[in-house]
Amino acid sequence: MFLSKRPKRNLITVPSCELHNNATSKDDEYVRGIIVSSAGTNKVALSHWKDGVRKSYLHSPKLFLKTFEVQKDNAFFHDRTRIDTLMVKIAYALYYQVYKRVWQSRPAPFYKQFYFDDGKTDIEVRLPDYLSIPEYNVFEGANQSVFKYQYLEGKVNGQPNCIFKMIFYEGFEVIIMPINSPYNLTRLRNS
Repeated sequence: MFLSKRPKRNLITVPSCELHNNATSKDDEYVRGIIVSSAGTNKVALSHWKDGVRKSYLHSPKLFLKTFEVQKDNAFFHDRTRIDTLMVKIAYALYYQVYKRVWQSRPAPFYKQFYFDDGKTDIEVRLPDYLSIPEYNVFEGANQSVFKYQYLEGKVNGQPNCIFKMIFYEGFEVIIMPINSPYNLTRLRNS
């Protein structure tokens, strides 16, 4: 999804139905444009902007206009439902990759790069205890300059579960965690 036409090696692949694969390709393209355009991403993101995303926008001006249609001051507002749906889809795929079974939780994404009007980040507002999530320097992923992730196992909301931290282009961070009950994170460990 986020790689250009360069060789695609060691990609994570999982079994998927039509709905969770090809039917969301327009959302994949929409979110890819947002991520590579985000502040704080690396040179690979800029390269992917030049190689693929810009060409997509030239081919489909409607995609560009839809992606950047709502602006206030120096910020753009995007379709949060489309972004969340794609991030959760990626998290389900990662869970399957790690555990070889379907994730039975209802996960939700929390973003460090999305802001509210008061300047607070999405993660600060919606997941105020996020700083209690342990930080580790060990990440999974074969193309870490494009995408890397880590998963933490333990009890989430009193039940055995996990949390994913995904980083795109070394700068766009998303934490995915179950939301079955109020947030309560205990005994998490890096796996």
